[in-house]
Amino acid sequence: MKVKITGLLLIFSVVVVMAQQKKWTLEECVFYAVENNLTVEQFELDLENANIDQSDALGNMLPTLNASSSASKNVGFTIVSTSNQPVAGNQSTVSVGGNISSNITLYNGLRNFKQLQRAKLNAISNQYRLDNLKDDIKLSVANNYLQILSNKEALAVSRAQYAITEQDLKRTKELVEAGVVPKGDLLDLEATAAGQEQQMVNNESLVLISRINLAQLLQITDYDNFNIADESFEIPPSDILNNSAKTIFAKALEFRNDIKFSKSTVDLA
Repeated sequence: MKVKITGLLLIFSVVVVMAQQKKWTLEECVFYAVENNLTVEQFELDLENANIDQSDALGNMLPTLNASSSASKNVGFTIVSTSNQPVAGNQSTVSVGGNISSNITLYNGLRNFKQLQRAKLNAISNQYRLDNLKDDIKLSVANNYLQILSNKEALAVSRAQYAITEQDLKRTKELVEAGVVPKGDLLDLEATAAGQEQQMVNNESLVLISRINLAQLLQITDYDNFNIADESFEIPPSDILNNSAKTIFAKALEFRNDIKFSKSTVDLA
């Protein structure tokens, strides 16, 4: 029994350590942010409601069909329908009836047609709004992710500079003690080392703050164990700078979802 408990504790400890050592890639951060954002879920529900309204508007243009049926049975005292005379006895009468009706709107000032057009525009507008929100989230996650990498790189540079300064400081102390260089050089170097140490501390704070900002964007509260992978990114070649500003602006108007959303809102109004 003790062996089983020890094994379970060991497995649990390994899982916890692996979870703490997990380093998020950029792709994982973007996917997690989009899938777990509450505003995205709200906009998806709005889009679903818009699609339902579109189906309802289409249904208003179709004819209605209603059908009903009834059946009754009477035993004992009855009235003969042909003679309208009461008949007593053990007779039974069964009556069955049915009704079918259909209605269609021939013309109501194109109200149903306009409602259908508006429902279609509303569905398109909600789709553009959802896509625009996802684009903003992806861009924000990418910027925060790259900010962490930038701060880490700055921290590594400041640490390397401080390490070199420490070596110079040690060598200068030996030269001062030997009387080769004046003590003022040592004091200047100590001031430089203090400034670099302060910069190193500031860079450590920037790394921590940028990690917290990305964790908050992902709605992760375990800030201490949250970290990202030190990825390297290759920038693909692009000929965008060969185009004029007017061409780039016109191209942006075609594919940016925020522009499409604004245009659809105008059309909807």
